[in-house]
Amino acid sequence: MAATAAAGGVSVTALARPVQVVWSAGDGGTVTCNGPGTPFPAGGNPTSASPDCGYTYRHRSLDEAGGTFAVTATVRWDVTWSGVGQAGAFAGLTTVSTAVSRVIDVPALTTGGG
Repeated sequence: MAATAAAGGVSVTALARPVQVVWSAGDGGTVTCNGPGTPFPAGGNPTSASPDCGYTYRHRSLDEAGGTFAVTATVRWDVTWSGVGQAGAFAGLTTVSTAVSRVIDVPALTTGGG
């Protein structure tokens, strides 16, 4: 993600690159992913495993108080900037976002067998 700011005829461009995401799944589990991750493809199969970083819930959120899990993503960014003949870097900046998620289970139907 790049952005440029200008004032008084001077401009500076900054480039932010996500280098790590730590997911707290809300059920006590965590997973650390390197890089920005892979976007979910349009029309993709939601039961397919993540190609580079994933998490599988072991129980449903409906059994928890409130019926949801609080999922938190902590993203570590490396930021470089340049302008007016100067350049620099800010390593290890972080942002934190939290959302609630319902995790449900789907009963399986078994036929035949022995």
